Amino acid sequence: MKKKFTFKKALYIFLGLVFVVALISGISYLVSSNSKESEAFLTKKPFIQNMDDKVMATGKIVPREEIEIKPNISGIIDKILVTEGDKVIAGQLVATIRIVPSIQNVNAATQEISNANLQISNAQINVSQQQKQFAMQQRLFSQGVISKQEYISAQQQLQSTQQQLRNAQQQRQTAQKNLQIAKTGATPELAGLATTQIRSKANGTVLEVPVKVGSQVIEANSFNAGSTICSIADLNSLIFEGTIDEAQAGKLKEGMDMNVVIGALQNKSFPGRVTMIAPKGKDEAGTIKFPIEGDVFNKTNEYIRAGFSANGEIILSSQKNALLLDESLIQYEKVNGKDNSFVEVKQPDGKFKKVNVKLGASDGINVQILSGVTKDSEVKVWNPSDKDKEALKEKKGK
Repeated sequence: MKKKFTFKKALYIFLGLVFVVALISGISYLVSSNSKESEAFLTKKPFIQNMDDKVMATGKIVPREEIEIKPNISGIIDKILVTEGDKVIAGQLVATIRIVPSIQNVNAATQEISNANLQISNAQINVSQQQKQFAMQQRLFSQGVISKQEYISAQQQLQSTQQQLRNAQQQRQTAQKNLQIAKTGATPELAGLATTQIRSKANGTVLEVPVKVGSQVIEANSFNAGSTICSIADLNSLIFEGTIDEAQAGKLKEGMDMNVVIGALQNKSFPGRVTMIAPKGKDEAGTIKFPIEGDVFNKTNEYIRAGFSANGEIILSSQKNALLLDESLIQYEKVNGKDNSFVEVKQPDGKFKKVNVKLGASDGINVQILSGVTKDSEVKVWNPSDKDKEALKEKKGK
């Protein structure tokens, strides 16, 4: 009996020791796990910096006014005298056109010449007859056979037939010019004003020459916009054209200052001013965008090419010495049906504690912290980027 009791007691003691060892091991594991968890995250601190609450519009740089040079007559491009980038002045010759004769116009002008020749022939016959008639009337008047009134009437009749001959000759000249214009587009005496010579209508820079020698072009009329020989614009007068999201359009007003940032010029910024905000938005891939325009002030005379992509930054307000934090570190949750923002802050024991924060303005990268943390708080990077992960590996290696 005494031996059996000793065995049970030993068994209980053994099980108790196993339980104690397991408990200690579990506690050690939890402590070690928490310690590792605290070391498994990078932290970032808030920082002090000026915060600009700004609206960003995306767009491009375009000339304030772009002029398209079009022909006044249809034909074939014979010569192009300018290239893209050339500076031109008003009246400068930029291209010439070779006329493709219209059979209908040539036939009409030829018929006019034929009719004029027939009128000239008839008028010459009438003049010859009237000259003989007048010579006879003149002899009779000198002999006193006819009155002075009859003599004057014969003289007027001769002058009338002579005028008819001159009119017929003038009609033939006009018909001959029409035939020449139908064939070549001009007459020798009007070569300087010929429609075959395409001239610039303004001072500026040639932006585009969409035609080549040999291209067929047509004149502008009420049924057709006509072919563009080249486009010209003054690159010293540029504007920004862009679009802005509907959520931000209500914050803008015409006349607000704007910074125009051009990526192609190493993100160089130019001062500007908002001049137009469209009253109607446009649907772009399911998002409503509002077109805006703004002046661009190129005070340094930088060479800005038309078509450069650009961003328009409109500053709504500016916060001096604001406490800022990387916006990606902010976490959100629902509390009593309301959105609550918080961060996880590292404590002295290495653990992280959830701390509610009140947010202010944001520029899309950093957000202003109004309350909750200080510039010395270490905030957990809960969604590390690839760059953050590399930094974490380097930290573990040390």
